[in-house]
Amino acid sequence: MRLPFILSVSLLMFLLGQTVQAISIMFLISVLSSQLKIRGRSPENISIFRGFLILITTLVFLLGNCILQIAMWAIAFIQLGQFIDYQEAFYHSAVNFTTLGYGDIVMDHPWRILGAMEAISGILMLGLSTATLSNVFGRLLRLKRPS
Repeated sequence: MRLPFILSVSLLMFLLGQTVQAISIMFLISVLSSQLKIRGRSPENISIFRGFLILITTLVFLLGNCILQIAMWAIAFIQLGQFIDYQEAFYHSAVNFTTLGYGDIVMDHPWRILGAMEAISGILMLGLSTATLSNVFGRLLRLKRPS
């Protein structure tokens, strides 16, 4: 394969993952704002249980988003002929996405750049997830602060 094609695939997958991330974070903000009604709540109206529910919802959603992106990369690896078995492709993708980099399973030499691009995507995803969780937690603390 030619390097420009490989770099194009890498960039396309990176942009696709970041688009999924942006859309899903916007969806999460919408859910937390409207469905759980944390916008405009006064401090006495938010219970510990509701705060717990909001945090768990956020955590589960962010985890699901990570798994979705790992699965998308795994499908791409299979489509590019790097893996036959989805379980192996998913494992390899998870190792790349989380930047563990075990190296026990590797792709063919020209396609290895995909692993690096997935790692960059994963770092950005995990950073944005941390910021999102911190923001939700901070908002809950402000709602519970006594007047």
